[in-house]
Amino acid sequence: AVDTFSASPGSHSRYVARHLEVPAQQTEQVVDAIAAIIAEHQIEWVLPMFEEVFYLSYHRDRLESAATADQGVNLFFPAFDTLAKVHDKVTFAGLCRQLGLPVAESVAATTTEQLKDATTKWDHWFARAAYGRGGLNVLTNTGPLASEGRLDDADPSDTDPWLVQEYLDGVDLCSWSVVHDGEVVLHSTYEHALTIDDRGGIVFEAIDSPETLAATQKLVGELGWNGQVSCDFLRTADGVHHLVECNPRPTDGCTLATPEEFDAALFGSRPAEPVVVPAGRKREIKEAVLRDMFEHLGRLRSDLHAAKGGSDVYGQHGDNLPLLYTVFSLQHVKAYRQAMGIDHKSRQDLTAAQFFDVAWDGGPIS
Repeated sequence: AVDTFSASPGSHSRYVARHLEVPAQQTEQVVDAIAAIIAEHQIEWVLPMFEEVFYLSYHRDRLESAATADQGVNLFFPAFDTLAKVHDKVTFAGLCRQLGLPVAESVAATTTEQLKDATTKWDHWFARAAYGRGGLNVLTNTGPLASEGRLDDADPSDTDPWLVQEYLDGVDLCSWSVVHDGEVVLHSTYEHALTIDDRGGIVFEAIDSPETLAATQKLVGELGWNGQVSCDFLRTADGVHHLVECNPRPTDGCTLATPEEFDAALFGSRPAEPVVVPAGRKREIKEAVLRDMFEHLGRLRSDLHAAKGGSDVYGQHGDNLPLLYTVFSLQHVKAYRQAMGIDHKSRQDLTAAQFFDVAWDGGPIS
């Protein structure tokens, strides 16, 4: 297991043979470190679990050359151009329309004036940076985030556009899939039974949704995808599943699969039909649920109800050190605030800290 700081919870699982650190915010050094790990430990599979996938994919040739001819290495992620196509919300929306997949009507803006003009197109609108992630860099005049941020705070440009679209009422759904050569082999669809600060989910419950599987299969089939992929959907009252964005990496849905299902999807023979995680499975990030209860005492009862029946992601039977390290890992939030020169607490701190040293903003990669 590899991460940029020693307190990373997953690095302390009893199932990890060894954990190593690589430098934060240093692309060249990270790639060199991963290449050295591949060579020294004869790594056969590189399995990105977050936004580092962009940097590893961009330097794919350097990682491949680190493996010996006899050893070889499976870099389980697509080519960089493919990742970039779905990571950019503007090009992703265009791809969805090209494939006939439902997506909200939208306008791309590359100046503040265009952004403001686009918001007049609908009574209720939602605007997002093309490369924004985790519910950050969003503006809207509707819903729980309506009071956060102003249009003048946004700075769209040709290289960093914003997407403005009609605000649709509906239910947020997410999916996660393991894909081999354009074919989905394992798939889960889930709802966020509870979110943190109206952004990322902290309780995840699997549901039945053949629509998300069909949309994902159409998307990855077109792109010849190889790796993990996750999509966000909005299901409106008419039953239409509108694609919202694509995360070309795993998301929380992977925690809903059993170890046996994940192992078979990665290393087993390809099934005749995709394996679908059954509805009803529920996982929670317990520490985050407790935080929400204490910060919002009025939600105590609803939080307890949302988390009821969910097993903890980090505190699994016989493997509790990761749960302890979720507390120690909060140092990452402090490091983020120091690096960004932030001297006051923000609702975005937890989510922003998760992304600040690894998210790709569409700019040049060294």
